[in-house]
Amino acid sequence: MLQFAVLWFLVRVAGRFPAWLIDIKAVVLGTLAWYLSPRLRRVTDDHMRHVLGPTASPRARARAARGCVRTAARNYAAFARAPYLTPEQQFAPIEVMDGADRFFGAVDRGCGVIAVSSHLGNPEAILRALGRSGLAVMVFIERLSPSRMHDWVRDLRGAPGLRLVTADLAGAREALTHVRAGGVLVVLADRDLLGTGRPVMFFGERARLPSGPVELALRTGAPLLPVTVLRSPRGGLRVIIDEPLTLTRTGGRDANIEAGMRAMAAALETGIRRAPDQWFALSPIWQGLTL
Repeated sequence: MLQFAVLWFLVRVAGRFPAWLIDIKAVVLGTLAWYLSPRLRRVTDDHMRHVLGPTASPRARARAARGCVRTAARNYAAFARAPYLTPEQQFAPIEVMDGADRFFGAVDRGCGVIAVSSHLGNPEAILRALGRSGLAVMVFIERLSPSRMHDWVRDLRGAPGLRLVTADLAGAREALTHVRAGGVLVVLADRDLLGTGRPVMFFGERARLPSGPVELALRTGAPLLPVTVLRSPRGGLRVIIDEPLTLTRTGGRDANIEAGMRAMAAALETGIRRAPDQWFALSPIWQGLTL
């Protein structure tokens, strides 16, 4: 229950601090966490080794890896502040939205939209803003334990128009119905939460990524749209919506899924390379899969 108590304090007490103050505290605590936790240093350094490539110096990797943990801490701070924001404040951080015509054009088709992104920048903020825009938005969330904490966090993260479903078989069925009804499904596809994903080359090494977004897109005909949400130097958000992925539907089912997975992994790489130090995935991505 310690984690629940920490989260409760973060939201009920720290969340009431001015935004600039809680953000500064998050940066400091994130930096300390990186230095004090061998596991965080090991995981984030390995992530930056993949993203930055073999030519990056150890110092450059360490600098980017610290940034990853700072970004994670800043997102915890944003989570704590969110319940106290007005609807107008939900939209305020968005400074620019590149490719908005692609997103709303996909929505207007009426066959649903599957937006894929990664644990990069601050995706939570754009989810809340989308929910308040009048769109029907669904997002997968990880099952937390105990269930009391899961329900409490889910309720805090919710917003009008935003539906949060657990990433499990029942959630997948709900997502299928949601997309077929023309809704927007958002998936952070750089982590295989269920352990049922498929191996695919990701930053030069095989990793298991969730195949659900690709399978849903092939099954429903909904466009698969890569979205990147980055923190700007001024503290706002820059949203980048790339061209929908081209999915192959001429081969067998497995071949089509594998081709779609390669396209999705490449799109995630493009987004993460835009700001490697904002990639706040803090669990190992690569598990030594053989070629």
